[in-house]
Amino acid sequence: MDRQMLDYLPRVLQIVRDFQCLMAVYQSAFRDLWQRERENEDNFYLQTAGEQGLRHWERILGIPNRPELDLEARRQIIAAQISKTPPYCWNTLLFVLRTLTGSEEAFYAELDGFVLKLDLKAPWRKMEDAVFHLVRQMIPANIALYIVLSGNTHRDLSRATHRAHSAYTHYQLRNEVDFT
Repeated sequence: MDRQMLDYLPRVLQIVRDFQCLMAVYQSAFRDLWQRERENEDNFYLQTAGEQGLRHWERILGIPNRPELDLEARRQIIAAQISKTPPYCWNTLLFVLRTLTGSEEAFYAELDGFVLKLDLKAPWRKMEDAVFHLVRQMIPANIALYIVLSGNTHRDLSRATHRAHSAYTHYQLRNEVDFT
């Protein structure tokens, strides 16, 4: 809010010290109200929702609260939950997984008879439960689902320099960092 509350008074009252002090107090109260109104409006939309808005979406959709995930990851889980429809073919399932993870390199899926093996790469390891529940609801009941968590390989890490690697621990390089 750029306008000052004092500007709403007639000029005769703007020069009175009592009204200047009173409007300064009103100014801070209205600034807080204006900020809360903006936050409430942002929480209504998934793309701009903050912590409170995402908690509300998760509660509505029955998604377990995962505070260790960042807001963008939680948004992707909620968006996938909202848009899920049972796939009718293998390509549709792969498309949904690509949309959820953001790339084809983030996972490897293999269907062998009635067993679906899904290999999640390093950045998606922390979202194993969310991916499992989403995929489980999308595949037919007679298909078994196995999720394997794989770490970064030498090929994955070779995309960055040694200087970039030195900022991380061995565990982070193996299991958390994504240099793709």
